Order: sequence, then C-alpha cells, then structure tokens
Amino acid sequence: SLAPSRSREYKLCSKHTEGKRPLYAIGFNFIDARYYDVFATVGGNRVTTYRGLPDGNLAVLQAYIDADDAQSFYTLSWACDLDGTPLLVAAGSNAVIRVINCATEKLFKSFLGHGDSINEIRTQPLKPSLFISASKDESVRLWNVHTGICILIFAGGGGHRNEVLSVDFHPSDIYRIASCGMDNTVKIWSMKG
Repeated sequence: SLAPSRSREYKLCSKHTEGKRPLYAIGFNFIDARYYDVFATVGGNRVTTYRGLPDGNLAVLQAYIDADDAQSFYTLSWACDLDGTPLLVAAGSNAVIRVINCATEKLFKSFLGHGDSINEIRTQPLKPSLFISASKDESVRLWNVHTGICILIFAGGGGHRNEVLSVDFHPSDIYRIASCGMDNTVKIWSMKG
C-alpha cells in the first residue's frame, strides 16, 4: 500500500553535489533494462549520467558540457536510435535540443525549431525514437530522433496562448498527447485524422 505509515523507514543512500548551478531535472533510463540503474541530471550547460552502485553510492559515467556557456538545460528524456543505442535528449533556455549518444559519449544531433526556451521533453514509450517538446514559444513539437525531422507542430488556432510548461504521451495510444501551460489550459491532441 502507498498509504502513509509511521512505521516505514527511509535513509539517504547517496549524495553527490554537482557544480554551483541548480539541477532542473533527473531521469532514470527506462528505455533499456540493461541500464536500469543509470540516470541523468541536467542543470546549467551540463548533462551528466550516473550509475547507482550496489553499495548505494553513485558513479559518474559521463558529463556533456554544451558549447554555449549561457545554456541552461531544464529538461531531459531518454530515447533510443533504431538500433537500440541509448540516447539522452536535453533542452532548455537556448531553444536547441541536444541528443547525446550515450555509447559514444558524443553529441549525436541538434534539433532547431522552437523560438524560445524548451520547458519539457517526453519520449514516446511505445516508440522511443519519437519525442515531444513543450516550449515558451507556445508550441508543442513532435520529433523523430533518428531522422532529425520535426514531424508535427501543435500550435496556432486551437493551440496554447502562453508558454507550454508540460507535455506527455498517452501510455498506450501512440497517437494521443496532452499538454498544459501558463494559459491555464489542458489540451489533448490526437494525431489520428
């Protein structure tokens, strides 16, 4: 049961301090079961991956430092290429989406299209080569990580009237997404004609 209980105990297993800038997001790799204990954080112009060790400690696996010193990453999501290679998708203040290949530890692709900061990214759970982004530019965009193409833009008439703060895919309907934002609205989008 998830009900509160006074008899349950918890303890801090590990603590790691990273730099002097806030960390805005953290995400475990749910894409590939081989990496169940790997997670990433974003903050400032840095994306860092870690492995949780059996003794409760953390090991830093890699750190990607964006060339743009002014960049502040706000969001991340795990994805994968067509061959199953784990990819980390991150974005933030400079409106550029970076995709990092975790196998080679190098920048895989950069996606341009949003006109302002990107607040959130989510990967399609049934098709992890697709991801969506929510932006301060009042749009939601659907991307293909392999081709580098923006497939759809959800904006304009019927779209948000202020920045989009959050977005997510429906867990079992590949054609449905939800978004919400500063315009106090929740929008459900369908990609079926």
